[in-house]
Order: sequence, then C-alpha cells, then structure tokens
Amino acid sequence: MCEWIVTHTERGRTALTRHGIAAQTFLRVCAAHAQYAESTTGRHVYASLATLATKDSLSIDQLKRGRRVLKTLDLGVELARGKKLNAAEREAAVRLYTRTHGQPPVRLQIGAASVWALSAPAWAVEAMPAPEKLSKRRRRSTRSTQDRASATRPVSPPRHRSPSSAPQSPSGSLSMCLSVRKDHQARTRAGEQNSTPTTPRPLALQRAAAQLIDRVPALRTIVGIDVATGRRRGHIGSVCDLLLDAGIDTDRWTGVDIAHALNHDGTTRGWTWPTAHAMTSPRRLVAYRLSRLDWTGPSPTELKIHDRTHKGETSTDAAHRIIKTRHRALVATSIPQARPATGEHRRAMREQLATDLVAKRIAAARCAR
Repeated sequence: MCEWIVTHTERGRTALTRHGIAAQTFLRVCAAHAQYAESTTGRHVYASLATLATKDSLSIDQLKRGRRVLKTLDLGVELARGKKLNAAEREAAVRLYTRTHGQPPVRLQIGAASVWALSAPAWAVEAMPAPEKLSKRRRRSTRSTQDRASATRPVSPPRHRSPSSAPQSPSGSLSMCLSVRKDHQARTRAGEQNSTPTTPRPLALQRAAAQLIDRVPALRTIVGIDVATGRRRGHIGSVCDLLLDAGIDTDRWTGVDIAHALNHDGTTRGWTWPTAHAMTSPRRLVAYRLSRLDWTGPSPTELKIHDRTHKGETSTDAAHRIIKTRHRALVATSIPQARPATGEHRRAMREQLATDLVAKRIAAARCAR
C-alpha cells in the first residue's frame, strides 16, 4: 500500500516532494517501522530513531522526513511523543528493567522513545484497486501442468534470494516485509466476500464502556494498556457485553452515569472496590454489581438536560454536544488578551481627556454668551 500510494496517487507524490524524500527511501523508512510493529495491528512501535537508523543504513534526518510523510498520508499516527526522563522516571525504568530481565541495566535509560502506530487510511483502501483473481480453469490447468512437470523431473530445493536481489515489485523498490504484508492484505481482501459480516457496536455503547473503564478501578486491571509492559490486557468489547447483558440503554445512560450509580450503591451498602491483588475475577464482580441495580428509570444525564435535547437526539448525544459547546467556550475565553496599558500610556490618556474636557467647557461658555 505504501508503494502504491507514493507511485500512483498525486497526494503521495506531493507529500514526498513537500518533505524532500525519495520514494525508495520512504519505503525503507516504512519497512524499518514495520519490523518493530505488532504483526496483527501494526501498533506499539516503541523503537527510537537511533534504533531505527541501524536498520537498512538510514539516517536520523531520513527517518524524520519519512515520519512527516507518514503523518501527512495518515499511514502513521504518533500516539505519544518521546521525552527526556526525570530522576523518578529513570528509577522506575531501572526497576522495570530489573524485574523483566532479572538484572540491572548496564546503562541507565535517559529518554523514552515516541510510540507510533501504523495505519491503513480509508481513502487509500477505497482508491487502491483490488487484486486480480485467477479463474478456476486457469488454476486447474496450472496445477495439472505442475503435476506433470514434477512427475517427469526431480524437484529441486528452493533457492533463497536476498531481499536486495529479489524483485519484490515491478519497480524493484519494495522490501521483503512490505511485500509480505501486501500479499497478506491481498489475501485478506480476497477472502472478505466469503467471510460473515459483523455488525459494529453502537458508538454510544463503546463510549459508555470507555467512560466506565476510566472510572471503575476494577475494570482498569483487565482492559487497556499495561503501564509496566506496554501491552494490551483485554478488549473493550468485553465491557460492552457486560452493559448489554445488564440491559442498560446506553442511549440514555452514559458511562459517567453508570459509574456514579455503582459508587452510590456501594456507598449505601458500605462496599468499597477491592484492590487489584485481591480481585480474582473483576469482570464477574462488575457484572454482579450491575445486575443488582435498576436501569429502567431516568438517568442523571436525562434529569440534567431536560428540555435541552434537539429533535431526533438521544440524551447521551445531547450531553456530549453540551460538553463540547462548553469546552469550545472555555477555549475561546482562555485566549490570552492584550497586555494591560503601561503607566505612561494611562497618564497620557488622562492628560488628553483633561484637555478635551477643558475645550468642551470653553466651547460651551462661548455658546452661552
């Protein structure tokens, strides 16, 4: 996909020209990032520029230019910007390294690399042509020809070619890892017709699950990113299933309302959320807490935004609209104003005002005569 974008689209060629990088160098940058990304999602690229520079003899400047192109074309997203670590963060990095490897590091970590995620933009997926499919008759004839050839002559062992000598594309500019990913995407795209379509979860349900995870400590231990290892512990879809099983209408109840109801119920009963080490099954605990409440009544959000919803708008959508409007108002009012007037300016304005008043009095006295 990266090669097709920079060779067949005007947007890709413009991005290369704008950031001053050649197409083949950009593909090498993509290959270096892909080697450190997850093979299933393309995320969690934690490698620093110095580490990436050791791959395929890339320079720091080339990597920076390539990353700018990735951002421009929506092929890469910078999730977290790298920074220099302070004293407390360096000590935490030493403890993490010692706990993971069983021995202290030889050299202290002084910085944290940026976190990147590789992506396939929707505009490129829609514009990219589908791969050509071989007909059944052609594949059958090819297979029979191969069978006859294998019966008449011995099969020679496969010869391994180096990535630099093997023509991975008609232009010969695509590296091995990108060609393998391109073939995998082609096979996935070809099998989409035979796969069973899945219905995406409603946006209100996903939003409520995300808000609930952010406010319930029991769920933060099984869903999200592990701070220690940086790996994903679970999928948010399991929390969405909890809300569906409890019969909660997320068009009326937001995640904030659900968390508030759970905390209020726990305070009334004298319950507290257990610690992460004391919990054996956090998901079942939250499911039990949800099953003990009645979700048919009006939610706190409905009570707050009564008569403030638009036509065809749910209560959760109205709440998020009001919140966004308030945030925009706060941003508009937080714009820095002009500097206050200096003492000299105020003194000059007072003198000018006194002169204008004296002139008006003289003019009024002349008119009275």
